[in-house]
Amino acid sequence: MKRVGKTYPIHDAYAKVTGRAKYVGDIKLNNMAHIAVLFSEIPHGKVLSIDSTKALELDGVIAVLDPFNTTQNKYSRYKTRDEQTVDLTERIFTDHPRFVGDPIAAVVAETEEIARKAVRLMKVEYEEYPYALTAEEALSGKIDNISEKGPISAELNKVYGDEDINCDDCIKVTTEVDIQKLHHAAMETHACVVDIDFSNDSIIVYSPNQSVFGIRTLVSNLFEIPNHKVRIVKTTMGGSFGAKQEWLVEPIAVACALRVKRPVRLVYNREETIVSTISRATMKNTMTSYFTKDGRVKKVEVDVLLNKGAYEGNSIPYIATMLSKYSRAYRFENVVYRGRAVLTNTPVSGAFRGWTAGEAATTIEFNFNEAAKILGIDPVEIRLKNCMLSGEKDIQTGVSLDDINMKECILVGKEKFEWERRKKEKEEFNKKNERYKRGIAVACGGHVSGFYPKVIDYSRVDMKMTDQGKIIVSATIHDHGCGTVTAFKVITAEVFDIDVDDITLGEGDTEKTPYDLGCYSSRTTYVVGRTTQNCAEKLLAMILDYAAKYKSTDRESLYVENGKIYSKIDKEIALTYREVAFYMMYKEQIEPFASVSYKNESNPGTVAAQFAEVEVDTYSGMTKVLKFVAVHDIGKAINREMCIAQIQGSVVMGIGAALSEKLLVRENGKPINSFKDYHLINSYEIPDTEVYLVEAEGNNGPFGAKSIGEAAVVPVAAAVAGAVNDALGSSIGKTPINADAIAKYLQEKEKRVK
Repeated sequence: MKRVGKTYPIHDAYAKVTGRAKYVGDIKLNNMAHIAVLFSEIPHGKVLSIDSTKALELDGVIAVLDPFNTTQNKYSRYKTRDEQTVDLTERIFTDHPRFVGDPIAAVVAETEEIARKAVRLMKVEYEEYPYALTAEEALSGKIDNISEKGPISAELNKVYGDEDINCDDCIKVTTEVDIQKLHHAAMETHACVVDIDFSNDSIIVYSPNQSVFGIRTLVSNLFEIPNHKVRIVKTTMGGSFGAKQEWLVEPIAVACALRVKRPVRLVYNREETIVSTISRATMKNTMTSYFTKDGRVKKVEVDVLLNKGAYEGNSIPYIATMLSKYSRAYRFENVVYRGRAVLTNTPVSGAFRGWTAGEAATTIEFNFNEAAKILGIDPVEIRLKNCMLSGEKDIQTGVSLDDINMKECILVGKEKFEWERRKKEKEEFNKKNERYKRGIAVACGGHVSGFYPKVIDYSRVDMKMTDQGKIIVSATIHDHGCGTVTAFKVITAEVFDIDVDDITLGEGDTEKTPYDLGCYSSRTTYVVGRTTQNCAEKLLAMILDYAAKYKSTDRESLYVENGKIYSKIDKEIALTYREVAFYMMYKEQIEPFASVSYKNESNPGTVAAQFAEVEVDTYSGMTKVLKFVAVHDIGKAINREMCIAQIQGSVVMGIGAALSEKLLVRENGKPINSFKDYHLINSYEIPDTEVYLVEAEGNNGPFGAKSIGEAAVVPVAAAVAGAVNDALGSSIGKTPINADAIAKYLQEKEKRVK
């Protein structure tokens, strides 16, 4: 391949580094008003009254919206398709706030400063209710009115595989992990601009989001507007990691625009984004595995208790998806699963990069490390004994994992990390040093490439060639800033054998681009990318048909090279695409155009093995990651360095999850609300990181590509946490393993020794 597998800058790199990129917060419309939101200051209660008198008296205030003067209709932040069965439990502005940060009112004003000042002038009278911050508290009956159906928003009990399997001679290993709440920390906060087109009584929503058609569904249903009167435009996105998969600011902005009959702008600051949007859920996961004496796992029992926060959202699919992530990397003969999502008076949890795959990996890898200790087996070897192999099927879906290369990833990682050398050296280092201790670990993880078979996963792409021989692609994609637009240009360029710059490709716009489910479940490259390849091939076939007609030559003799059409039998033929397109449009009077709908019916395994070495300062409790090696089976890298950059960024994200990040909710129900207290990894803390790609193109993705965006982060936290436990000789099953956690462990260890 000439273009696939090479390296290209993302399509808007120059605009971003020069400050010319236009994000939604930069949009300026004529006569635009600005919104500020009033959030609940209590974790649970009833809004008895809101006094907006002083706010409305402020010069420049246009309107105040609250629970008493806006629609009573309810919606779900997660619902993206009409056929989805999801309970509608949320209002735009609620008079029953369920967490600190629940929107209860908004001010529309001439400037953002005036709107925010007006919000501070509003007085709210509450009746406070009892509240629960943990799943255990909620289940104990501490609260009884958070939801009509009680505190459990979703429960799933499933058994897969051989239910009669005999485990009498097996070693039983039971572990428990507590996984913390995380903030996505995308550089761009949540924002939205809404315009009204009075020429046809329609609204236009500009939003950095992951599903333009999903937002259209919500807005249409919530405000009872025909969906052809609702246009959603995906804007340049400054990161998401799942945070912009659910619809949080759009309902507020649309309500305000409809009220004041003007364009409106709503941009959350960092505090509002942390407190009022979504986060990764707190979980308590118990896993019992049954190993043969030689280290082969036969059966696993998993119990997941998930703190969903204040609203149901994606509870049901999230619990179900976590079950599916347990069998993407490892072979189990029997899986017994219980999952519960519990409502509490904390910020709502929702989609987060990996959609539970990282949490599943943390749970499994901790259990496997404990099993390796008990059985006296090397951690790498126990994974080699149990990893999935090419052609094997997912125990839960029955779908083949196709060309899964888990074993190859482990072996490559073991070699590149120099596992045996580092194992010996860290043992010698730890004998000589009292204060500093080193540890190493390996962790594996898997993810999906699309919805199949849980949801019918399909896409459509349209493509045409201009009379200048250039390509225009119409596909509903949602680039998070990670290079999706460029990747799709590369796929198209490979088919036509032309430069990437000869291709134009926009992003999702419900008025201009074809229907698509959205950018999640790591489906974009695998499904929409494959559709793009198919569409390009169809258009190229059409071009060649007319080239043959134009030159009165045999169609089968024509081939493409470096953007020109040649004939194997007539050396005089050397047509440019421009010549053929011109002939088609102005002689044959037909536009070079193709449209392809593609239904995906496969879901190959996309897996990784990652290795970490750490050094722990037992005096301060601080941990330094010294070395990290990530090996990923991605099928085929479309844009090589961007794939590597995705993985490098994921390593940083995963280290934060393992060692420092935690969205803490205080005892009064108020979350921390700034990066001063939410500890992201700093640039100087990033370790020496090596990335290796295992490429085997035997799948249905474009030119053999699978997914990477989510799979990249899945095992990172598990690898780092495992290395810390190896350094300390500990079994700390709670993340983050920060300085406080290490100090607590060492103090308890000292007490036991005494």
